[in-house]
Amino acid sequence: MMEWLEGLGVEMERSDMSFSVSTQSKGGGGGCEWGNGNGISSLLAQKTNILKPSFWRMVCEILKFKNDALTYLEDHEHNPDLDRKETLGQFIQSHGYSLSFQEAYLIPVCTGMWSCSSQDVLSLSAFLVLSFCRNHGLVQLFRHSQLPTVKPRSQSYVNKVKGELESIGCRIKTSCQVKSISSIDGAGYRVLEKDGSEETYDSVILGVHAPNALKVLGIEATHHERRILGACQYVHRDIYLHCDQNLMPRNTSAWSAWNFLGTTSRGFSVTYWLNQIQKVESVRPFLVTLNPPCVPDHVLLKWNASLPVPSVAAAKAYLQLDQIQGKRGIWFCGVYNGN
Repeated sequence: MMEWLEGLGVEMERSDMSFSVSTQSKGGGGGCEWGNGNGISSLLAQKTNILKPSFWRMVCEILKFKNDALTYLEDHEHNPDLDRKETLGQFIQSHGYSLSFQEAYLIPVCTGMWSCSSQDVLSLSAFLVLSFCRNHGLVQLFRHSQLPTVKPRSQSYVNKVKGELESIGCRIKTSCQVKSISSIDGAGYRVLEKDGSEETYDSVILGVHAPNALKVLGIEATHHERRILGACQYVHRDIYLHCDQNLMPRNTSAWSAWNFLGTTSRGFSVTYWLNQIQKVESVRPFLVTLNPPCVPDHVLLKWNASLPVPSVAAAKAYLQLDQIQGKRGIWFCGVYNGN
């Protein structure tokens, strides 16, 4: 995809993917706070960690975790016959990770991303969680990832892609709410929009979440489509664009692109620092927080979104997608294809 966009003349730049974890409360000490955005100064943002053996054990285990995770993923990706039923809890237990590693690193990351309890984290799919952590640079401790991103932001590549598609004869319709998709006696598909208008197509690509795909297919969804896509579960998240620094680490030296804050009892949220991720040049911090513990101050925008849960059932469904892709002229495209 990135190569294709570059071929269209879309400018690219490297985006920072550093992260931090803060289990401290704003009103007091305790807990643990650290990051990897600025080397040792971020790692030791909370000075008392220097004297904590449990902290240094966690650091060593994160380094070990990277090797364990990459080895596990390589084995399973090159051998699809290997069982992917292993949970994250089973992976943690089999590799002997300490409680401090779990409470000050892995559990905050997982609960912050998927809004589940600390206990539920352990029942998530080891394969999908480890894949997510690898793909988003969350296994890098000292050399955090620099991933390619579009430099002039989304509107630039949308216009480029639109122009490319129209140049080869594509007709683009926007703001069309699809109500249903039904087959036409083996001769294509009828797409019914909510305003009552209809279009017919030879084939269809559904670039939506799994439940939405099943909804528009309705009773025409096949048994395999319902079985595979139905295994993909989602959580609904409240998301805020704001400037409230209370939803960032207490120590500014720990501030990173991704910031996981909370406690194991209250749960965690994740705050994205847009100034760092998108190179926004402003003294004012622009932040995006998923499921904050309270409504932030200085809110600029609020919306909600659905995110897939990396369950064991979803990991199994991921392997079976080829059983439904294009089998009857319908393709399914979504995060359930892998992230």
